[in-house]
Amino acid sequence: MEETKKKNWFIRNIPNMITTIRYIAAVVMIFLPFPDLSFYIFYGLCGLSDAIDGYVARRYNLTSKFGTIYDSIGDLLFYAVMGIKIFPTLLRLFIPLYWVFIIVPTVLHIIAYIICAIKFHKFASLHTYANKALGLIVFFFPFALINEVYLAYTIYIYIGSAIALYSGVEEILIHLTAKEYNTDNKMIFFVKRNERKSDQ
Repeated sequence: MEETKKKNWFIRNIPNMITTIRYIAAVVMIFLPFPDLSFYIFYGLCGLSDAIDGYVARRYNLTSKFGTIYDSIGDLLFYAVMGIKIFPTLLRLFIPLYWVFIIVPTVLHIIAYIICAIKFHKFASLHTYANKALGLIVFFFPFALINEVYLAYTIYIYIGSAIALYSGVEEILIHLTAKEYNTDNKMIFFVKRNERKSDQ
């Protein structure tokens, strides 16, 4: 019986164990130089765990309230470390306009977190299609800084900022218009449809 409980606990927590890889890799990244191959290896581990943990949780019905919060905090830790590591490079390369393109969408996403926490009592971000696209854009951004090619990172900033702006506004609107927190709200257009489904 005890062995079965341990086995069940292990299986239920596989997604959280994958998320833990992101925590460990993010902490290791703090001590690695940017840009450096070692940094990109652990950076890749963070991205891989971020892509896999949610898929495993949903695919095998292993989702949990703790897992959602743990994953969101892991994302924040990962992006915070990334920001700290690449900030000196950004400070050297970026003109003031670029900072506006970064700060405004960031503030919108913080507002979305706050609205979700106040209205639904959840510290989580919706995995909307726009947020997933933004996640990919943000993840690959450090690679755009390799060799510091002006055209590469400038185009990246414009595209990434447009997606970030849209995804931030969309998530705020979803939180404001939805009656309850629903992970199926992948787009603003799905809110009413999903509420009709839940009412049936």
